[in-house]
Amino acid sequence: MRIARLVATLLPALLLTGCLQSTALIKVNADGSGTLENQTLMTAAALAQIRQLAGLFGGTDTKPVDPFSEQQMRDLATQIGDGVTLISTRPLKSAGSEGREAIYGFRDITKLRISEAPAAPGNTSVRAGGLSLGAGQTGAVTIELARTPGGNVLLTLHTPADPLTGFADRLGSGGGRGTSTGADELAMLRQMLAGLRVALRVEPAGRLVRTNSPFVEGQTVTLFDIDVDSLLKDDAAFARVQNAKTAAERAEALKNVPGIKVNLERDITIEFAP
Repeated sequence: MRIARLVATLLPALLLTGCLQSTALIKVNADGSGTLENQTLMTAAALAQIRQLAGLFGGTDTKPVDPFSEQQMRDLATQIGDGVTLISTRPLKSAGSEGREAIYGFRDITKLRISEAPAAPGNTSVRAGGLSLGAGQTGAVTIELARTPGGNVLLTLHTPADPLTGFADRLGSGGGRGTSTGADELAMLRQMLAGLRVALRVEPAGRLVRTNSPFVEGQTVTLFDIDVDSLLKDDAAFARVQNAKTAAERAEALKNVPGIKVNLERDITIEFAP
């Protein structure tokens, strides 16, 4: 238990450094059932830091700390929503990163509790550049399902806020308050946020009829996909985001940045024919 509490304390601080990549894909059927596929990766350096600190303060416990354990994924199912179950999970490993893929099944998409970004390891809920990491109620995306007169299925996903608002605040724009960030602070911020990526997509089972999201690939609709490294490599866009005063100005600044997709609409509609 002492190790678990220590991990819960360490993870929020480490996740704020941009060492996390988390993507989620919701696949939904006409009756509202479906699956949620979540992939989360953390840099090996961050994991090593967690394990090192846990070793220093964990007493005689010899079992390595694993914030991506299968049990963590099982525990998370009840937080995602009523009737959600873990279907499968497997460890992930890429160049310099480790994590886990988890596929959950749900009976009713309207009962899902999905935050602005997919769940972080260790059942933590933190704020990283304005993105809520975890399956908590803060910043939750709520979902409605209805039938159209023609028999199609209409999904409406209510997103609580522009996911880049908090990130812009950290850049020193203060959400348009006119403050600026010094060169040293910007350099530190770039280093802290390097590698951070969050994404949320929806794929209906059937023919996609229409959506108000401009980000569509085949049957998949993107609510947001934020690869911070793409922004950090574009000095001009980085400066425009820093100086943006509104969500519309931020979206305009990011429009041509590869790897950044953010909807201005807070209510995303997806109509599909079963």
